[in-house]
Parts: sequence; C-alpha cells; structure tokens
Amino acid sequence: MAATETPYMQAKLVNTNPLSRKLNKTLSISLEDGHTLEALGALSEYYTENTLAARRSLRGDIERRVMATNERFLDAFDVVAGRVKAMEQEMEHMNTCCREMEEKLDAATSNTSHLIKRTQELKTQSKQCSVRRAVIDVFLARFTLSDAEVATLTSPSQHVGVEFFDALQHLERISNDCKALLVTEHQEAGFEIMERMASFQETAFDKLFRWAQTECRSLNSDAPEVTASLRHAMRALKERPVLFQTCIDEVSNIRCSAMVRSFLDALTRGGPGGFPRPIELHAPDPLRYVGDMLAWLHQAATEEKEILEAIFDVKAIAQKRRQTSTEDLALESPLDALGGLHVADRAAIARVLDKNMEGTCRPLKVRIEQVIASQSDPIVVYRLANLVQFYERTLAGVVGDEAQLALTTKEITEAGYKGFFDTLNTQASEMLGLVQTPGADLLPPPAVRETVLHLREIMAIYDESLVVSERREEDFAHILVALLEPLSQMCVLGAASLPTIENAIYTINCFLHIQSALNLYPFTAGQVGAIESQIAAQVDVLVNEEYTAAIQESGLLPLIEADATAISVQAVQEAMTRFEKFLYGASMEVSSSLSRLSGRKLASKITQRAFRLFVDAYRDVYRKVTVDSTLRLPIAVRTVEEVETLLSLEHDD
Repeated sequence: MAATETPYMQAKLVNTNPLSRKLNKTLSISLEDGHTLEALGALSEYYTENTLAARRSLRGDIERRVMATNERFLDAFDVVAGRVKAMEQEMEHMNTCCREMEEKLDAATSNTSHLIKRTQELKTQSKQCSVRRAVIDVFLARFTLSDAEVATLTSPSQHVGVEFFDALQHLERISNDCKALLVTEHQEAGFEIMERMASFQETAFDKLFRWAQTECRSLNSDAPEVTASLRHAMRALKERPVLFQTCIDEVSNIRCSAMVRSFLDALTRGGPGGFPRPIELHAPDPLRYVGDMLAWLHQAATEEKEILEAIFDVKAIAQKRRQTSTEDLALESPLDALGGLHVADRAAIARVLDKNMEGTCRPLKVRIEQVIASQSDPIVVYRLANLVQFYERTLAGVVGDEAQLALTTKEITEAGYKGFFDTLNTQASEMLGLVQTPGADLLPPPAVRETVLHLREIMAIYDESLVVSERREEDFAHILVALLEPLSQMCVLGAASLPTIENAIYTINCFLHIQSALNLYPFTAGQVGAIESQIAAQVDVLVNEEYTAAIQESGLLPLIEADATAISVQAVQEAMTRFEKFLYGASMEVSSSLSRLSGRKLASKITQRAFRLFVDAYRDVYRKVTVDSTLRLPIAVRTVEEVETLLSLEHDD
C-alpha cells in the first residue's frame, strides 16, 4: 500500500507547489518559439545585467514600461478622437445641406413636370418628322430630278456628256417607277410626275437628237473616230425610232459619200503622200489590178462594219448582257436593254453597211468588166473569174449575201466565167476549123498538146484557189466539159482520114495524153471515167484488128468458117501445116502496128486480149476436127493447152 501511493503523492505535491509549477512552466518553454524569441529580444534591450536586484525589479520595470506605452497610446487616440468628432460635425452639416437640396429638387420637380412631359412629346414628334423627312427625301430622289439634272437635260448650253446620260437614265427610271404609283392610291401623284417627266424627256431627246446629228455629220473622214458619247446617244435614241432612223440615214449618207470618194482616191490618187500608189497604175497587170481593187473594198468594208458596230455599240451591249445574270436582267434600266429588245442591231448594221458600200459597185463593175473584155487569153480570164469568185464569198461574209456589193461581185463572177467560156468557144471554133493532120508517129499534134497544157494550168489554178466548195468535182465539171468536148472532136476529126488501126492508135494516144493531165487532180474523176470508156472502145477496135490479122496469118480461117461435116482431111492438113508455122513464128511481143501506141502496157494488154480471142477460136476448131468430125487424121492436132503454152498464155481455169 505504501509502495503504490508514493508516486501519486509525489505528483500531487508537484501540482500543488507553486515553485514546482513555475519550474515546470519555465522548463517547458521552447526557445525555438517565435514569440519567446521576440520577448527575449525585447527584454535584452533594457535588461543588461543579471543581478539579484535586477531580477527582483524585473516585473516592476516591465509594468512601468507597459504603463508608459499605454499613456502614449492614449495621447495619440485623443488626437484621433478629436478629428472624428470634427468629421462628425461636417457630416451633420452635409446631411443638412442634402436635405435642403432634396427639398428644393422636389419643389423643382413638381414645378417642371409639365415641361418634361412637353419635352417628351416634342421628341416623339421630332422622330416622326425625321422619318417623314427621310421618306420624302427618298421619294424626291426617286421621283424627281435635281436642278442640275434638269439643267443638263434641257439647257442648250450644257454639253452632252456623261452627266447628260446619267440624268437621262435617271429620268427613264423615274418614268418606269411612276407606273408602280398608278396601281396604288397615289394615282394622281403618279400622273403628275409622269406628265412632268414626259416634258423633260421630250426636251432631252430633242437636244440629244440635234447633238447626234451634228456628231454624225463629222463622220465624213476616211478614219472617223466614234466617241463614247455618240455610242451612248445612239443607244438612247433607239427608244425614239423616228429620231434614231433619221440619225442612221444621216450616217449612211455621210459614209456612202465618204466611201465613194475614198475608193476613187485610192484608184486615181493613192494614199496620203502618194503611198500606197494609185491602183490604176497597175492596170497593165490585170490580176494585180483587179486584186488590189477587191482587196481595198474588203478592207474598207471590214473597217466600215467596225465603225457601224462602234456607233451601235453592239459589242459592249452583248458583253454586258453575257455578264448579267437572269435576276439582274429584270432590274437593268430600259436604256441598257434597248440593244437586245427594241432593234435588231445586226440587221440594221447590215442594211446601213449595204447602203454605205453601194456607191462603190458601179465603178468596180465597170473596171473589172472592161479588164475581162480586153483579155483574149482564157487562162487570164479564168484567173480573174476565180479571183472575183473568192472575193465574192469573202465580201458576202462581211456585208451579207443580199448586199448590193456581194450581188455585184456575183454578177462580175458570172460575167468572168461567161467571158472565159466565150474565149474557150472561140478557140474551139478556131481549132475545129483548122484540124491538124496526124504525124507518122500518131502522137497528139501541137494543138492538142497546147490545149491540154491550158487544161493543166486551169486545173492547177482551181486546185490552188482559195474558193472552198464541198462539191469541187461538180463545180469544175462544166469547165472540163467546155474544154474536153472540142478537144475530143478535134482528135476524132484528125483521125477521120486514117485507116482503122491508125485511127484507133491516134485517138488512144490523144486520149491518154488528156487522161495523164486529168489524173493529177481528184476533182476530175468523172471525166477520167468517160475518157477511159472512149479509150476502151478504141482498144476493142485494135483487139479485133489484131485478132483478125492473127486468124488470117495462121490459116485457120477456112476451118473456122466451115461446117464440121464439110471439113476434109486435106483442108485440115493444109491448115495445121500453116498453123504450125504460125505458132513457131508467133510471140507475145507488141506487133509493129501497135508500136506507135504511147502506152506500152496498153499495147501488151491489147496483144494478150487478141491472142486470147485467137485461142478461143482455135478451141472451136479443135472441137470440130476432133470431137464433132469422124475424120481419121494422119497428123496429130495440137491441143488447146499446147497452143496456150506456145503462145505464152496462162491456162483458163
């Protein structure tokens, strides 16, 4: 019991003893605590000596220092308290002033409430007036012209330019917008605006018409300049067909006179300063003379068409309409749509161009017809006709097929070909009147060779010509007929006095010479076939003659003509003896009678055909003396195959 109570009593003694508690508290203090270190640092400032007196007076010193600090704090707080009281007084004064101001504001509000209400009403009315003013401004801008625009459209002193056409477009839009007013309750306003705009429009178009007439009269030079204002003016005048047509007639008259004058100057005076030289200086050279005139007209027609297209502004209108979408077309102005809707520009240009170039037709036709009439050489006449035909189609592509210039060149072409055929007929009559006797070689005479030479030259001209035709053979056929018919007649007449074989050889030689020229070009196929038929007929004559000569020389003629029952052994022996001699002397070489044929292959072909007929005749003879006859022949008769072998002929299948 005593052992167990001893620790408990000790712990109790420690807790109740003040000294023990203080010691324990002191020992439990941690020197690493921040507050402890701070307290020790403050204590070290005035606790410099660790003496008994200092330790005993430590508590008092600390309390005194605390009291001194509190006194200083109270002094500082008195100053703050005084200032707070002063601020409180100021706040009370301000509060009093605010209450007074609030009372004054309440009084002012009650006194000015009717003014504020009136101000709000005036603001509302001001907004309404602003909206109405905006509507009126839009209406005036859409349905009225400005003073400057009116002056531009109506004043004679104002120049016609971009401002004029802008104002005219605005006027057109107003006139079209007024139509929308007529279907609303504002019909009266619409009629008034339309009437006023119509007056402005008439004045503007009258001014534009007079200005355009003046500009059109200035287009009388060789290379007139078409201004943008004139193009716009002509586009605008399309809305007035009468005024537009009057201006077009003015342009046509001016340009027609200028074109005739320029053409005559080019013929007689030449270009500026004498270059290029006058066309009529080349009159001794008919091809160059006619070609220069037609080339000048083609160039002039092309330039004239460009001038008219510039006046009508066709390209700009077409380009604009290609770039404009379908939705935008419905919104474009009437002036922009005039080119495609009101007038067929292309047809109008064609009519005016036709009239402008019409004055050059007569001098052109007279000069070319004089040149054609003065030529006796058919080659030159054909070259001229071919040249005019080319320019006929070229000019028709510029001025149109029904234009007077195109019709005139067509008439000149027909006159050229008529002169060509007349020249051919004259020469044919001369050739047929003086038929040349064939030479001993039976070759074509000089007249035939010269005519074929002309034929070759004409075919070469046609083949090299710039005239394009899908039916070249048909187009050239009538020329071939005109050349070949008298040529064939001359060959036939020349051979009429010759024996049969020489007649055929001479005719074949002439036709082969003609055929050699025709074979050079593909557009003579029809005539080549006709000549081949004539050659074939003469070849048949030669084959028959060669066959007859071979039959007579071989001695087979009596057997051929005799009946099988009337043939005797002696006749067969005599015929076979002569036939054997013929076979050993016969060959496939060309006979002397065919040696004058100009075609060696054709001569060999004639010989082969003649011997083939001879073999066929011998086949009949062989059948008569071996099959049909009952004769007992003392000699052997050659078979048909043996005869073919000896004559170097191929066996028939």
